[in-house]
Amino acid sequence: MAYHEAGHALVGALMPDYDPVQKVSIIPRGRAGGLTWFVPREDQMSSRSYLQNQMAVALGGRIAEEIVFGEEEVTTGASSDLQQVARVARQMVTRFGMSDRLGPIALGRSQGGMFLGRDIMAERDFSEETAATIDDEVRNLVEQAYRRAKVVLTENRSVLNALADMLIERETVDSEELQELLATSDVKMASVA
Repeated sequence: MAYHEAGHALVGALMPDYDPVQKVSIIPRGRAGGLTWFVPREDQMSSRSYLQNQMAVALGGRIAEEIVFGEEEVTTGASSDLQQVARVARQMVTRFGMSDRLGPIALGRSQGGMFLGRDIMAERDFSEETAATIDDEVRNLVEQAYRRAKVVLTENRSVLNALADMLIERETVDSEELQELLATSDVKMASVA
């Protein structure tokens, strides 16, 4: 759990123009084994680069587990992270017109309101070929976010280890402690998406 949360926090801290980390904790809360809090910047709009950063941050926990423990030892704790990443990528393609191949177009007519906690169901108004392109574009966005997060965590492995050790020792690390760790380490920022 310490590496999982350290992965989220470190990727977030090293993404260009992303919300600052407020606190990282491995104290369980509800169904979550730990949490990383970000302070949303007031001037931050949900731009394409912001959403790409958000996906990378969400993948950071799982990737940290892969790097440290191997793919066979990845925990189920990343399931909600993966759902969030898939949802953001699909919205980028179908609602926000952020697909290079499909262009600035919204796909799927929304119908009705919330029903049993599900997202608004969309009536499909596009072909099987377009559906396949959407799936492909979603996969590409997720893979790009995955690669960016993996590079950040691989290049900053010593900082990941140090942050995980701090979490194991203290259970919670605040923004000042994280900034001090980053300031005293040789960190490499993430590439721009």
